[in-house]
Amino acid sequence: MSINPPRLSTVWYSRMNNADVPELDASFRQHLTSRYSLFDDNLGAIQPILTYGLKQGLLTQDEVINAINEPDQLTQISVISKLVTEQCWKPFTANISTLMNSHQTKIRQLIFNSLNDNSDIQNNLIQTYDSVFDNRNKMINLSLSLPKKEDSFGDENENVFAARLTFNDAYLTEFDINKFAFDSRLKNLFIGLIQIVMPYQFECSTLELNEHCNYWLLEEAFDEDSIKKIGQYISERNGDFDVDQLCADLHFDDEMITNIGDYGVYGAYDYWCICQLYDKANELSVIPKQDIRKTLQTLGSSHPELSALLTVYDYCDANIKKRNFPFDCGSDVDVSEQLIYSFGLPEEQACIDDAGERFYNSGENAALNLRFEDDNINDFFENYALSQCMVSLLLSIIELRV
Repeated sequence: MSINPPRLSTVWYSRMNNADVPELDASFRQHLTSRYSLFDDNLGAIQPILTYGLKQGLLTQDEVINAINEPDQLTQISVISKLVTEQCWKPFTANISTLMNSHQTKIRQLIFNSLNDNSDIQNNLIQTYDSVFDNRNKMINLSLSLPKKEDSFGDENENVFAARLTFNDAYLTEFDINKFAFDSRLKNLFIGLIQIVMPYQFECSTLELNEHCNYWLLEEAFDEDSIKKIGQYISERNGDFDVDQLCADLHFDDEMITNIGDYGVYGAYDYWCICQLYDKANELSVIPKQDIRKTLQTLGSSHPELSALLTVYDYCDANIKKRNFPFDCGSDVDVSEQLIYSFGLPEEQACIDDAGERFYNSGENAALNLRFEDDNINDFFENYALSQCMVSLLLSIIELRV
């Protein structure tokens, strides 16, 4: 599993720049039977794109009617495919690419300008930010396509036409909050900001995966009460304890003592630690905006990079739209098994290992299919661009912290 920052190929939204738009009529012909079943099977995916084009003024009603009324079916397939690719997909992708690039260019300039009085930090932060940002943009691809068998999205998704988001590899985005171990105020601020911004990205938190990955603990070895007792006991002693004394002090019965002998206590302790962090992160994710600004302003005098973070936070807050997620699952593998983010804590490792093992053992890849029926599709991509910049800046500040 690649550790942030990943280093792969093509920037995902640059692949929507018209150069790689497929010639769908040719793609379809390669698979057509005498009854053109592949085209017929995908009409349910084509119709929302044409409807979207009509709503956005990219197509006229007459163009769609004429295409549908074309008597020769092969000609009809060619005409409809050109409407989808040339008149819907290209303008759509050009629009969201322009929108995303505009925010990204603006935010980079804001970071640079906010540090004009400190050229050393300015150069280091911009250099690190550019590297992290460029590498994060290489994680994802958006294409209008029929998947190939080797794409490995699962049998049910073969020959399904869609505007499809795919991921180049499995990724772990690590926010190393241990670097704030001696500054609890800054640590809590970063946890809160991470939890605020990451829902606009694709990675799933280890905090969300914890129960799914470690369900066996509750089924086979422990109950929630015993996990809580073990967690508190070890925490109060800063990890310095004896297992036999733990069992005696917590008055565990013979069955629990046997389970501890079989499974140990560290799995239970890690589970409890992640639950504690989950509760704390949820609490910090609703920090009032004025408190975030006040903390960044106060700490910015001694940490100039936080002035840049405040500037970017204000810009994102002013421009970000209501969160939406216009996608359906387009694969047997869930995205949460392929893209994960963590806080760099040892107790998260079991979740990371479990998700990685499931992903690589499956031999398949995750994909998401864009729903053109949804309103405000562009808002998702705008929010993604804004949050991508914010995540890249958070990672860069953490990376540069000694």
